[in-house]
Amino acid sequence: MFYVSHLLSIGTITFEIKLNTMENNQWFYSDFNRQLHYMLFCEQPEFCIALAYLLTFKEYQNLKVTPHKFSIEISNEDIHIFIIHTVFFQQQEYENVKQLKNVHFVSFNNQLAEMHEFNEMKSEVKFISKMMLTSTVEALTENILINAITQFKETDGL
Repeated sequence: MFYVSHLLSIGTITFEIKLNTMENNQWFYSDFNRQLHYMLFCEQPEFCIALAYLLTFKEYQNLKVTPHKFSIEISNEDIHIFIIHTVFFQQQEYENVKQLKNVHFVSFNNQLAEMHEFNEMKSEVKFISKMMLTSTVEALTENILINAITQFKETDGL
């Protein structure tokens, strides 16, 4: 980790830049958006905790992020969440995961979540909007900067 400081006329602002903490530096996905999702969940565990909370209304810790060809898995010994990228998940990966306990399937794409191909799965594919996820991260975090940003946004219209 390294720090960058910038001196302003009214004070000093320090920016903390996290170096890549994924298990390796290679890209897993050729699709840029899928890779960004994977990196976000690896680098910011608050997003994993918030996603699990949205699905179960319980807080889970020590969540591991695992990339798969058609999904991203977020899991620990108590919960398994699969962020589905394409309908090929049902054909290629579902057989290996359908027996897991406390398993959840989500998509950030509402059209994908409603596709007929997923009707044969034991659990529905839930649509989670990115706005809903980020709002949950804001609500659950103890990060002072995030809380200040949330409060600042809430002052609109006052």
